[in-house]
Amino acid sequence: MRVVIVGNGPAAASAIEAFRKVDKESDIVVLTDEEFPTYAPNCMENVIRGDISDEALFYKGGFDFYERHNVDIRLKREVVAIDNKRKTVVVKGGEEVAYDKCLLAAGAYSFIPPIPGVELIGVTTAKNLYDAKRIRDWVISGRVRSAVIVGAGPIGVEDAETLRHMGLEVHVVEFFDRVLPRMLDKFMSERYQKPLEEEGINFHLNHQVVAIHGEDGWVEAVEIRPNGTDRSKFIRADMVILSTGVRPRINIVADTDIRLHIDEATGRVVGGVLVNDYMQTSDPDVYAAGDICSGLDAWGNHRWIALFPPAQQGGAIAGFNMAGLKVKNPGLVDYNAVKTRSVVAGSGGIFEGSEESFSFEWENKLVKVFLKDGCVCGYQFVGLPRKYTPNVRNRFISGSWQEGFFEDKGIGLEASGVLFHSFIRFRDRVLKDSLIKAIKSGMLRALSNPKFEVPIF
Repeated sequence: MRVVIVGNGPAAASAIEAFRKVDKESDIVVLTDEEFPTYAPNCMENVIRGDISDEALFYKGGFDFYERHNVDIRLKREVVAIDNKRKTVVVKGGEEVAYDKCLLAAGAYSFIPPIPGVELIGVTTAKNLYDAKRIRDWVISGRVRSAVIVGAGPIGVEDAETLRHMGLEVHVVEFFDRVLPRMLDKFMSERYQKPLEEEGINFHLNHQVVAIHGEDGWVEAVEIRPNGTDRSKFIRADMVILSTGVRPRINIVADTDIRLHIDEATGRVVGGVLVNDYMQTSDPDVYAAGDICSGLDAWGNHRWIALFPPAQQGGAIAGFNMAGLKVKNPGLVDYNAVKTRSVVAGSGGIFEGSEESFSFEWENKLVKVFLKDGCVCGYQFVGLPRKYTPNVRNRFISGSWQEGFFEDKGIGLEASGVLFHSFIRFRDRVLKDSLIKAIKSGMLRALSNPKFEVPIF
C-alpha cells in the first residue's frame, strides 16, 4: 500500500507516527511545498527574536524523523490538485503521484486583503518559517525602525510584543473594537490590552487600513481610517505585517466531489474539507487533518479550528485509520493562548451560543466561564503581569539584554491547556452551586483529576 500525505506540518507528522505504530511496511510519501522538516508553527515569534534552538523548532528531530519512520519526503513539491477518481495527486508542473490512501494535511494560507500597496517591499505575512526569517533579517539589518501590524489576533499581538522588545516602534491596527476578538470578549480584552500599552505598543481599534504607501518600492507609511469615516491618518512604517487571518487550502479539492464545510442555510463555504469521526472525507480513501479540514469538536459540532492541538490530534487519528484501525475522534480541542510575556490570556470552547456566564478572580487571574443548558461550553482567562526569575539553564539567557527580556515571562499555552482539559470534563455535567464555588476557589485542576491538585499558574 502507498500512503501519500499532502503537507508536512503537525498533522502530517502525527499521522506518520501513528501509522508506523501499526504498519511498518507500507510506503509513505510526503509532498511539501517547503524545504524544511516539520517545525512548530506556533513558534514563529521565537524565530523572529532568535531565541529558539533548532532542536525546539524542528520538534520531531529534523530530517532524521523521516529516516526513522521510513518516509519518502519530497521537498518543494506544491500539490495543486487531487484526482480522487484516478487516485492521484497533482504537483505543480504536472507530476502525478498515485496513492492507495491519501491524507490532505496542507494546512492554511495567509489571507492577504486587497489593500493598495501590499506588493511593496517590507510588507509581509507572518505565518510560516519563510515569513519569520524574512522579518528577522529586515529587523536585524537595521532597515526597520517602526512596524505596523494589521490585525490583533494571536499572531498579531505576539509579533507586536516581540518587535517592541527588539526596540521597534509598533502600531497594531484592528478592525474590531478589541484585541483578540475571536478569543476574548470586550471586558476581558481590555484587561489584556492595558499591560501591552504600558510596554509602548500603540493600538488603533475600530480602524481599517485603506492603503499602504511607499517610495522606491519600499513601504514608508500606512493609511488608516476609523470605521465609518473618511478621515485618514498616516502611520510611518518601515515594515507592515499582515496578520489578517488564514484560509484552508481547499483549492486542492476544487475539481472533485469531495465535500466541503458549507452552511446549509446560506450555501456559503464556512470551513475546510469536511471529515467524519474517523477523519475521512466523503471519499473513504481520502483523509484530512489540520487547518485544511473541518472536523467534529468536543461538543459534536463540525467546526474549522486552525490550531496546533487539533492538527496533532486529527493527524494521529487519521494515521491510525489509514493503517487499518477503527479509531474514533473523541472531539477536536480548540483551546488557544497567546505567548506574550507581560500578560497571559487564553480561551477554549464556544462563547457565542452561551446562555450565561460567571467570572471570578483568583491569584491575580481573571477567569470567565460560559454556560449553556447549565453545562460549561467555554472559558476565557487573563492574568496580569508577574515577575519570574530567569532560568539560568536556558542557554539563551546569558546576560546583557536577555535578562531583562525574560524577567516577566508569562505562561499562556500551558495554563490554557490545563484549563481546557479541566473544563472539557465538565461539558456534560450541570454545574451546581457547590461545583461553581469550588471552581471559584481555584480548584479547577483538582476537579479534573485529584492527582493534579496543584496551582494552575
